Amino acid sequence: MSVGERMVKLSAAVTKDGFRIMRFDQFSSCERLFLEGGSYYHLCTKPIEIDLLFRTPEELDEALNIIAFAVFATNCRLLAFAVMSNHLHFVIEGSLSSCEAFFSHFHALLSKYLSRCGRFDLSQKCTPAYVPINNLKQLKDEIAYVVRNPYAASSNVNLFSYRWCSGYLYFNGLSELMEKGVNMSEQPLKNRRIFTHTRSGTVDSRLLAINGTALPACFVDYHRAESFFDNARDFQYCMMKNVESQVAIAKRIGDTLFLDDNEMWELSYKLCRETYKVKSPFNLKGEERITLAKTLKFEYGASNKQIARCTGMDRSYVDEVFPMSAKP
Repeated sequence: MSVGERMVKLSAAVTKDGFRIMRFDQFSSCERLFLEGGSYYHLCTKPIEIDLLFRTPEELDEALNIIAFAVFATNCRLLAFAVMSNHLHFVIEGSLSSCEAFFSHFHALLSKYLSRCGRFDLSQKCTPAYVPINNLKQLKDEIAYVVRNPYAASSNVNLFSYRWCSGYLYFNGLSELMEKGVNMSEQPLKNRRIFTHTRSGTVDSRLLAINGTALPACFVDYHRAESFFDNARDFQYCMMKNVESQVAIAKRIGDTLFLDDNEMWELSYKLCRETYKVKSPFNLKGEERITLAKTLKFEYGASNKQIARCTGMDRSYVDEVFPMSAKP
């Protein structure tokens, strides 16, 4: 019995105190979609410290092809992904066994590719954690976390400019126009052999590509992912305003979270209001300001430069308090 069927059955039940359990039809449309969908998982690999999985844009392009091959080979429903130079993120709707089948296929193709590049040993370090997603809020937060991962890693990209991530697809009216590629299954055998690195050159008929690179719109079910958000503003809120949830996810999976200056500034003001009952960091006393600085540093990963700006503390003093992270 699916989760949705169980909820329908429960809708007729009454507690001992006489209070009726919420009927399934009283859930929002997003909640009903979540309950009907079944299982969801966030697959994430640990960052490789010594080397890089993907060193060049061309290697990142090949990663998109490998993901596409794995999705179509296993009929996986991929809701979001981010390919970083040293780690990977995927949000998948499906059972644990289907997630394992997807990653097993992906890993086999990745191993072959890295072997051709002379880095086969790296694929052995690319092992995922399967984080179960238990409710709609967590699903939205996990999708937002994955999509903003490139933005968190580099100041050279915005939330929608990194093409090795599904971020630019959601709530973008131009997505389908931008993703009009070539159907690789209709290409000459020679081209398909080069594309797949196989003699058979077999390509799924759903796979679209431009210049030999698979287009995320053909293998990411981004319309399905959009349906879990109330609207574009809800998606934007999860991306930019829900800092605490992003921090919680980073801690759970052992990742490093980056907050930009505006986010850190808003967070410091929020902490002042909620913790110290003052309007801003500039209203704090000496010890309170130092405690806030430590919270920003150790809980939210603020740099010394950010701490100095957000708290009004002198930069040289901040560097004395946090000497190991002081940067010119």
